[in-house]
Amino acid sequence: MAEAAVRHHYFESALTPLRDAVAPFDTVGPDYRRPTLAARRPSRLHSIEELPVALGMLLVAGGDYRHTVLGSVNYGRDCDSIATMSGAVSGALHGEAAVPSDWAKTVAEASRTDLHAPARTLFDVTREVYARDTQRRRSHEGAFAALTGTS
Repeated sequence: MAEAAVRHHYFESALTPLRDAVAPFDTVGPDYRRPTLAARRPSRLHSIEELPVALGMLLVAGGDYRHTVLGSVNYGRDCDSIATMSGAVSGALHGEAAVPSDWAKTVAEASRTDLHAPARTLFDVTREVYARDTQRRRSHEGAFAALTGTS
């Protein structure tokens, strides 16, 4: 996927090459509305195309949020999932400033959702998990030092 993606700088030219790159590994098959039986079975050889295509679009767009999401939406098939994943990764890499403010405003108003609340919650949970992990690690280090007589 990466080899196909880095050859392109605009999503329009990348759509077919990205599909061609993921097709041999795709469980759904060429007719998205009529998936093969393999789409319903776990496989060690095949996967769903959404994440590889999302990451491919991120490479095509050079990480630019707007172009990454637009390319993902224009890919077709399960494009809402692809755009959600590629946009999330681009936003995580570049921060809130990467997301066009007019897009965020439109989504927040249409969904009647505070888009900042989940981010604050995730941040708080991340800090709590980190603090607990640090405390647990220090406890283990102290127990090991007590057992081995080292400090």
